Amino acid sequence: MEIKILIDEITLDTVVGDVIRYDEDGDAYCDGKATVADKVAELIKDAVAKTPEYTSLRERVTSIRTEEIRAAVKPVIQEALKRPIQRTNYYGEATGKETTLSEIIMDEAKKTFTEVRDSYRNKRPFINEVVQAEVQKAFGTYIQDEVKKAREAVAAELGSKVSATVAQSVLDALTKGEKHD
Repeated sequence: MEIKILIDEITLDTVVGDVIRYDEDGDAYCDGKATVADKVAELIKDAVAKTPEYTSLRERVTSIRTEEIRAAVKPVIQEALKRPIQRTNYYGEATGKETTLSEIIMDEAKKTFTEVRDSYRNKRPFINEVVQAEVQKAFGTYIQDEVKKAREAVAAELGSKVSATVAQSVLDALTKGEKHD
């Protein structure tokens, strides 16, 4: 019995299967045909993605993309901050004089720092709370460092005194032992 398999011609365009995708319900559907080129590209992509060079390249491309986006958006933001805008009420009707987004942001920042957040228990502005917390944190760190240094100094001093006392006791015991012999 002889089995023969004949393959006419295989090219990168040769279809080797269907491209199966899944919709939002999880149902499979055919989304075209997969070729030899698709399979080769997938194998190359999988192999390359495992290399450290790929990770480094991906990070660099992401960094460049971020820089380019920042450069493109920066002038738009600067223009938006300087362009005059009209304040409106709840109904969209103009109220008061024109202002800029920069002025509105500064007004909101001032309100945030000077408003009293909890008027029942605390009558101090938010900025005072922030400053107090930072001062306490700085002093706490400083005090902890100083206490640690003091403990180490006491331990070193006690250690040397204790070892000297032990050494003297051993010498005393040895000398007393020699007198008895």
